[in-house]
Amino acid sequence: MAMHILIVDDYDLFRDGLVKILQECFHGVTISEADSVASANAITQQYHQSFDLVLLDHELPDGLGVELLAEFRNEYPHLTIAILSAWEDSELMQHALQLGALGYIPKNTPMPVLVSAIQLILAGGLYIPPNLLSCLPESLSKTKRRGGKKGRLTERQIEVLTLLRAGLSNKMIARELSISEATVKAHVTIILRSCGVSSRTQLLTEKKESHTR
Repeated sequence: MAMHILIVDDYDLFRDGLVKILQECFHGVTISEADSVASANAITQQYHQSFDLVLLDHELPDGLGVELLAEFRNEYPHLTIAILSAWEDSELMQHALQLGALGYIPKNTPMPVLVSAIQLILAGGLYIPPNLLSCLPESLSKTKRRGGKKGRLTERQIEVLTLLRAGLSNKMIARELSISEATVKAHVTIILRSCGVSSRTQLLTEKKESHTR
């Protein structure tokens, strides 16, 4: 199955090695590369609809990976993102997961394990290094046991959900939050999946039913 992966890392040797490994392990993969926050923003703005996965270094020359992660989760909520880090840092890991990352991969991870981690994330799972599992917040641990993205909304998605339940249209929500309608639609798709419903009507009906119980 063809896929498109974006690697954001300013260390050329690491990035080159990762590209070669991914090309060997994933047949037909297309890989885009960025070495800074600025270049990652530029390429993501152009190609975000085609990315299956973003592997995002934390320490970049012009910013921090978690800051870019938060920006991407708000602007491109459909993106699947994992943090790459030179550090096995429990606080950084917790922060990244709370922002919506689906994985935290230390750069010293053995390559077979790294490939397995990427496969898990692509399948909708959550990858945590074994030695950091005990640091996983209980709320995220429950999400992991449920098997992936369901139930995890960003702050922006919670705002969209609130406006949805107030009866606003996508156009009105876009105007209210100063974002595009396309972004609103992407948020709505994730919100419906998270709430276990297939339409806005179901979402609003569930709200009314909960109020009458």
